[in-house]
Amino acid sequence: FVCIAQQDYCRILNQVEKNMQKVEEEGEIVMVKEHRELDRTGTRKGHIVIKGTSERLTMHLVEEHSVVDPTFIEDFLLTYRTFLSSPMEVGKKLLEWFNDPSLRDKVTRVVLLWVNNHFNDFEGDPAMTRFLEEFENNLEREKMGGHLRLLNIACAAKAKRRLMTLTKPSREAPLPFILLGGSEKGFGIFVDSVDSGSKATEAGLKRGDQILEVNGQNFENIQLSKAMEILRNNTHLSITVKTNLF
Repeated sequence: FVCIAQQDYCRILNQVEKNMQKVEEEGEIVMVKEHRELDRTGTRKGHIVIKGTSERLTMHLVEEHSVVDPTFIEDFLLTYRTFLSSPMEVGKKLLEWFNDPSLRDKVTRVVLLWVNNHFNDFEGDPAMTRFLEEFENNLEREKMGGHLRLLNIACAAKAKRRLMTLTKPSREAPLPFILLGGSEKGFGIFVDSVDSGSKATEAGLKRGDQILEVNGQNFENIQLSKAMEILRNNTHLSITVKTNLF
């Protein structure tokens, strides 16, 4: 009985080994995939990623994905923080790969999925905010208008309203941020920059924020001069904003 069990065990191990595909680089295993079949016809079969080094898993974002592993990108974006210290490790690679015309569409798909499914990764991180700005500039440079519109729509749809309170020591005290836009230019009121280390920074105000309301007054269709007058003439400011980079 023991011998038969051992034989079955060895047979199972051999079968598992056959189903595994190991990817090696410079003599080291960097990724392991497992063969899967989705139906008995044999038409829907391929390899699903089981494990890999952080570098190899990141690279796989822009590689061809098996029909049996269609959610690799979504799975990666859900779990990358468990093996990467910063999202900018991915962001830098995506910007680098965007310069390769053969990878451009794949990189854009990753960014659009990321923005749609995990916009908080960008909204609360200044470095990732700059990444999105640079990526938008790249889309504009390459005249990828359709992708640019999709990115703009996704960012506008996913951004959440935030309420913050700022207090100035006096009406004469300078504002710790610079604004641009205004109805005279066909824009809302946007934050161009915020003084580093200021109370506005501590409250979460950042470049790319659109000011929607101040002390109950709507700022979505207001001249810049009027907006500045309201902000300067009040020492207590209750400000509603949302991220609107574009």
